Amino acid sequence: MKTNAVRLLDVKKIPYEMVNYKINKDNYDAEQIALDNNIPQNLLYKTLICMGLDKEIIVAVLPANEQLSIKKLEKVAGIKQINLLPTEELMVKIGYIRGGCSPIAMKKKFPVYIQSSTDANTIVWINAGKKGILLKMLLGDIILITDGQLADISR
Repeated sequence: MKTNAVRLLDVKKIPYEMVNYKINKDNYDAEQIALDNNIPQNLLYKTLICMGLDKEIIVAVLPANEQLSIKKLEKVAGIKQINLLPTEELMVKIGYIRGGCSPIAMKKKFPVYIQSSTDANTIVWINAGKKGILLKMLLGDIILITDGQLADISR
């Protein structure tokens, strides 16, 4: 199955491997997904969609075993009062659903901040834009395709 993220990677000729993963019913916890699928938790990246006070969308991408620091994200993004986007707004705002958010090929180009704890030459797993499918690819290529900015955004 080709997702929008996969289509964009194909067009840009960026290498990736599609990997199916098992999910436990309605449990989208990235740490648990990593454990259930024998993926190192520090190499499975989760995508968190946030919204600032003025309704601007900000995308945070970080390893499954790290927690987002809202204060650090606010500082690096220069935006006040950031909160996670409510689940029911995901499809309308970014074109993906909970458990299937990819920082690649969203409805619009949003600022993407990627936790800087991993070297860009490391192969990581990230959601392909559909529940049950991951992309295995270089972190540097994720930075490239999203125009992402490496930053310390975890606590």
